[in-house]
Amino acid sequence: MQGVPRWGALAALVFLTTACGASRPEGWSDETHGKSAQAAYDVVFPSDKVQRFDIVISPENWQAMQDDMTDMLGAFGSGGGPGGTPPGGGPGGGMTPPPELTAACQDKTAGAECSATLNGTTFTSTCAKGPDGATLLCVPQGGPGGGMPGGGGIPGGGNADLIPRTPVYVESTVHFEGKTWWNVGIRLKGNSTLSQTWRSGVGKLPFRLNFDKFEDEHPGIEGQHFYGFSKLSFSNNQGDASLIRDKVASDTFLAAGIPAPHTAFAAVYVDHGDGPEYFGLYTLAEDPQKSLLRTHFGNDTGALYEADGTGAKWVTFDQESFGAESDAAEQGWESVEAAITALNSSRSDAEAWRTRLEARLDVEGFLQWLAVNTVMVNWDSYGRMSHNYYLYADPSDGDRLHWITWDHNLSMTSTQALSLTLSEVTADWPLIRFLMDDPVYRAKYEQYARETIEGPLAAATMQARMRQAHDLIAPWVVGENAEREGFTFTSAQQFEDALTGASGLLKHAEQREAAVRATFP
Repeated sequence: MQGVPRWGALAALVFLTTACGASRPEGWSDETHGKSAQAAYDVVFPSDKVQRFDIVISPENWQAMQDDMTDMLGAFGSGGGPGGTPPGGGPGGGMTPPPELTAACQDKTAGAECSATLNGTTFTSTCAKGPDGATLLCVPQGGPGGGMPGGGGIPGGGNADLIPRTPVYVESTVHFEGKTWWNVGIRLKGNSTLSQTWRSGVGKLPFRLNFDKFEDEHPGIEGQHFYGFSKLSFSNNQGDASLIRDKVASDTFLAAGIPAPHTAFAAVYVDHGDGPEYFGLYTLAEDPQKSLLRTHFGNDTGALYEADGTGAKWVTFDQESFGAESDAAEQGWESVEAAITALNSSRSDAEAWRTRLEARLDVEGFLQWLAVNTVMVNWDSYGRMSHNYYLYADPSDGDRLHWITWDHNLSMTSTQALSLTLSEVTADWPLIRFLMDDPVYRAKYEQYARETIEGPLAAATMQARMRQAHDLIAPWVVGENAEREGFTFTSAQQFEDALTGASGLLKHAEQREAAVRATFP
């Protein structure tokens, strides 16, 4: 693997400069580090290369991160295989779930009711198959009927958190293409993904960078951004042997004109005291923030909310289920409450109901998202799980809410698919059920579904997108700079089969186009 120079001495010198608050660190420029810099999408999210990031964390800060996780989930690798190797026969094998979930379904059959307590949260659900396709697990609620479909991992629904609190932020130094960013906040991120990775002893941990997190302690970096971005997320693609689902899905949403984060691939090296180590190939994602809002809406002053929790189903308004992600959002939740009220108001006069709803929600935008999401099969989303979306009250559109899709690493897995007609979705998910029960909205949804396979979800288009992503990252997964044992979830054969196998992504693209043509001729 490629080597890099040690950065410890440079980081120490920079710290001394910024800690005094006398001036910007040497190497700072408004274009690369400034808060007012225009977001450089071509630099941070290129489609034709794998970016390399080097992150330096002091041994003390690294230990603080480990201690925090141990306090929440127990010792690293306590639920996985020996030596940091994922259970299930080597890299890429199935992930060992928390023992509390398997114990709750011992001596029971699939579909039987179960109850489990995980990290202090008790929930009732039904037993379903786990990652190995055989073991029954009591998984957190969130799917239709209160349970959650099995297979493909143990996602955390909006009703139960596998991580009891947000992991701790510590300071780090980030190096990228010869430039340095100082005192950058770094923390581990995720719910089920982080829990499974930690318990399995796999070092490829998902994380987030916050470039101005510690500006109060270090005035010299006040307003520090990364080419116009204040935060960046690094997903480890746990549960995806292809490592391309998140990026391909995000690119597909963007191609369809649906608000979504930009993504890219990143080779991440971390030095936490023993020199740089290759942690693996990650998917770099744009956090929902001002850059994303400006790109899609032309402004960034509206209220932005992150949906996560039972209220995010839209049955009744629950303020706690919509986290305030902007200054305007912290002023109140009027836009969200009004939209949910309009959705659940009387539908006896359908035209009047549609008028009320459309005054509060960009319904056409939601229907477009719903069509792409359903045709693609992105099941870890509204309709099964009450999370993975944001709402933006656009001030240029009368503060109507607009849907922003997020987190697509579990997309394009047909075993979890909702039907194209969405007939099985109950009133527990009224934003789907009520719209599908309305003939006007249903016709628009079907129209959008047909349009997807003539555009961004056409089989040939999807397959070209998949092959390009696969070939781009192959050297960083199984080739010249292959992921290392203990820092990977996939083998060379699994990586290839995930694309070209009988149930791989290329076949999935063909099957989804055929299904739409058969369902909506």
